[in-house]
Amino acid sequence: MSHKQEQDQKAKFGNYHSLDLLNKVYQEKALSLISSLKLNPSPFILELGSADNTFLNLVCHELRAKGRGLDIVRGDDLEQPLKVKSASTDLVIALEIIEHLYDTDFFLSEIQRVLRPDGYLVLSTPNLASLNNRFRLLFGFYPKYLEYSLQGAGHIHLYTPSAIKFQISNLKFKIIHLVSPNFFCPLITKPWFPKSLRQVFMKLGDLFPNISSHLIVLAQKS
Repeated sequence: MSHKQEQDQKAKFGNYHSLDLLNKVYQEKALSLISSLKLNPSPFILELGSADNTFLNLVCHELRAKGRGLDIVRGDDLEQPLKVKSASTDLVIALEIIEHLYDTDFFLSEIQRVLRPDGYLVLSTPNLASLNNRFRLLFGFYPKYLEYSLQGAGHIHLYTPSAIKFQISNLKFKIIHLVSPNFFCPLITKPWFPKSLRQVFMKLGDLFPNISSHLIVLAQKS
C-alpha cells in the first residue's frame, strides 16, 4: 500500500487504518453493503471466522456497534452450535468461510437462530462459475479456489450464484443483494493500479456477479 493510500485510510478509518482493504476487495464491498443497512441503535454484530477481529473492529467503529468475533481453528469449529444466544444478533458477517465447511446447512441454520427478527447476514465465497473458471474448465484445467487435496486452503465446497441463493433462501432468508467485489481483474489489488479503473471493475462485479470472481450475499432473516 502506498503512503498516500495509507493516509487516505487513516483519514477514513481512524485507529483502524492498518486494515489493508486494498488487498481484500471483498471486505471493501462488504463494508459498503453493511454501511448502507438501517440497523437498530447500538447493534450487536457477530463475525464468524474472525482471526484477529480487525475487520469486525472497523465495522463496529463505522456503525458505533458492539461486536464479537468467533475464530476458526478447524473446519468443524463452525459446524457446532454457536456459543451465542438465540435472537441476540443484528448482523452476522461470514466472509470466505462457508467454502471451508462440510455441513453448510447447519452453519446457515445456526446463523438463522442467532439473528434477531429482520437481522442481516453478509456472506462471501468464491464463485465456481466465474469467467476464469469457465475458461479453465473449457481447456481442461482445474477450477480456481477448489482443492482436490487436503494440501491447500481447505476449500471443500464452491458455489454458483444460483446455488448460494437457493440454499440461503431455503433456510428462511430473504436475498436482498447478490454482488461481486471484482469482475475478472486480479490486478486491482496492486498499489499501482489506477483507482478510477479499480472502481470500474468493482462496479462491473455488481452488474455481472454470475461470472465474477467472488460472490457477496446480503440477506435478511425472514
